Amino acid sequence: MNLEKFKKICIIGFKKSGISLCRLLLSLGKKVKVSEIQKESSFNSYLIEKFKKEGVEFEFGAHTRNFFGDCDLVVVSPGVNLKETLLRRILEEASLPTVGEIELASWINKSRIVAVTGTNGKTTVSFLTFLLLRKKFSHVFLGGNIGIPFSSFVRRTTPSHITVLEVSSFQLENIVQFRPYVSCVLNLEPDHLDRYSDFQEYKKAKEKIFVNQKEEDYALINRNIFCCQEWRGKIKAKVKYFGGEENDNFSCLNEIASIFDIDPHLVRDTFFRFKGLSHRMQKIAQVKGVTFINDSKATNPSSTIWALKNLRQPVILIAGGKDKGLDYSSIIPFINRIKKINLFGEAKEKIADSFKTHHHNINIFSQLEEAVRDAFFNAQEGDVILFSPMCSSFDMFSSYIERGKFFTQVVNSIKNEFG
Repeated sequence: MNLEKFKKICIIGFKKSGISLCRLLLSLGKKVKVSEIQKESSFNSYLIEKFKKEGVEFEFGAHTRNFFGDCDLVVVSPGVNLKETLLRRILEEASLPTVGEIELASWINKSRIVAVTGTNGKTTVSFLTFLLLRKKFSHVFLGGNIGIPFSSFVRRTTPSHITVLEVSSFQLENIVQFRPYVSCVLNLEPDHLDRYSDFQEYKKAKEKIFVNQKEEDYALINRNIFCCQEWRGKIKAKVKYFGGEENDNFSCLNEIASIFDIDPHLVRDTFFRFKGLSHRMQKIAQVKGVTFINDSKATNPSSTIWALKNLRQPVILIAGGKDKGLDYSSIIPFINRIKKINLFGEAKEKIADSFKTHHHNINIFSQLEEAVRDAFFNAQEGDVILFSPMCSSFDMFSSYIERGKFFTQVVNSIKNEFG
């Protein structure tokens, strides 16, 4: 789309992506409005006042019909669910074109895009791809769902640049023209069923990553995804498969390297030097022979299964959080690897019900700290305490990062007391 024809633009959501969009649109000379469902007191008052002085209009605590009335375009932040009944009705009645942050930024983008999606592993592969490409190319950007909005740097892109984007299903829902030069789908497992009506709807959101690609582009697909052959018939880009006997992330990285003519030795060097990212199977400490692992990024059962597959020691599992409508029974084939299960959070009872006929040592706690301390007091030398929640964090924490940091604080406190 041509951004020039839109003069007044309304952003829905005033968190990281919304703030970045404000800055971008103001720099382009647009009139900007922001509609945010949370109360104004939840946000930085200095930043709000600064934007107001630059002409931004705000509404907090609700989305109202009148506020959207004079706008030409609506841009939604990734966390905003357009299926929410009132908001959907407002936008339908206003008949406004509606896109996401990543779509709008793509209208301005001049770089080649490598877009990475999947249920699990997106952040790790995006970061590895960024590190790998930087070994050959001098200008590589990293952004998207990894925590750096595309709109925050898109005006600096040129045709000689490459942008690596982690893209979520939420971000793909509202694309129109977004076109990656390379698209990667790492895996596909049930997730976010509190937002999607069923797995098929979630799958359709993911496969939108291919929809605008052309014959000169590349689509990288894990050959173990059940619908990979179905997708092949729909994709115009050159399809390349990865995965199999070797590590899927390493295999995907090899395919990306081949597209950009990067020496395979650089792939191995990048992959095996990589120490991992915070909150993803991150070893925090060892206290009296007990190892603590922070896997707070595990927000679905398939992530926890991956963790259990990669541990050989006896495991005490700490799990729980906000339920996303997922089936926790998928853990059962691996439950014999777990000696004790400590549950907390909104989903604790549902998880316990899924496991109760398959495990005899399930314990429920009101707070995460209680679950961690109990795990340590009942652990033996050689055990691993695995914090792999299987749920989102939003019942008690603002993000998986805040949740992981809290777990780390509790572990450090235990280390100081008993180490």
